[in-house]
Amino acid sequence: MDQGWVYVLVNSSIPSMAKVGRTTRSPADRALELSAATGVATPFVVAFDQMFEDCSEAERLIHAELERRGLRVAPNREFFRGAPSDIIRVIIEVAERNGPVPMVGPSPSADRLRIAADRALFGQGDTLQDTGEALRLYKLAGARGSLTAFERIGQIYNALYLASPDNLKRRRAVNALKEGARRGNYYCYCELTVIFTAERQAGNFAKAWDLFFARRQVAPVKELETDPARFGAACARYILQALELRLHPAHRTELVPQANSITTALLAQLDAARGNPSARRLIATALRWVYEVLQTAPASMRVAARPPALTLLPGWVCEPAIAIA
Repeated sequence: MDQGWVYVLVNSSIPSMAKVGRTTRSPADRALELSAATGVATPFVVAFDQMFEDCSEAERLIHAELERRGLRVAPNREFFRGAPSDIIRVIIEVAERNGPVPMVGPSPSADRLRIAADRALFGQGDTLQDTGEALRLYKLAGARGSLTAFERIGQIYNALYLASPDNLKRRRAVNALKEGARRGNYYCYCELTVIFTAERQAGNFAKAWDLFFARRQVAPVKELETDPARFGAACARYILQALELRLHPAHRTELVPQANSITTALLAQLDAARGNPSARRLIATALRWVYEVLQTAPASMRVAARPPALTLLPGWVCEPAIAIA
């Protein structure tokens, strides 16, 4: 028996495929070793690792099960087709039903990795702020099934791209957000619209928001809806971006019941935008649109009564007769 690790390595150059192997050393060292090969375009990343009392036997059983499911790319190769999260589930299933090959200690869950990544990204508690470490942890969390991780990765690369545009940052943002959306995180479509708005891509902007509203309505995900104000804030973003692109916001059926939440989100943004006249003008225009179009909708479509006129900026008061261009 040789105590060691069974690992899952992923590589962005070979999507939808993972390498499952074993090592008695550090899986991270093994990833670096494989990444040093001249035939590899991008580095390998450790998506999962678990210590076993007998890693050779564990690897044999895991490979046999993956092959039985038709996931092996080729005989005598350690590469398997499928999402890393699916392959990891197979490893855990095999380990749990094979008593002679027990796991040594728990492997970090997707939630634990995502929480650690949040701490690194925002510098929470006694954790030093470290965007690079946050990205590493989010990638691990995403590989283990976290839907939020892909959204966070996209947000990080979006911010880097907007601060200093280049194709690599844009591609990384888009790839992470598309993957998150494919796995069921419809809020990733909201993050994609950040790029489409900045690049004035009205067609992709409209399509992404259409997908967001449609997929949320058809299959809302509990993990994504823990914050009751989140959907209203997303609707506020949609209205702001549409007006910035000089488009008439659509999706009235979804927006009208959220009128009060949207107003609250916009007023908070208006207050935060002090010292930025152009941002305040856009937010004020959005507030006026909400008041004119949403708050005056038929009572059957609203969740609360129409509020009084809102004072948006000094000298600018919304009145029912104001038309939105």
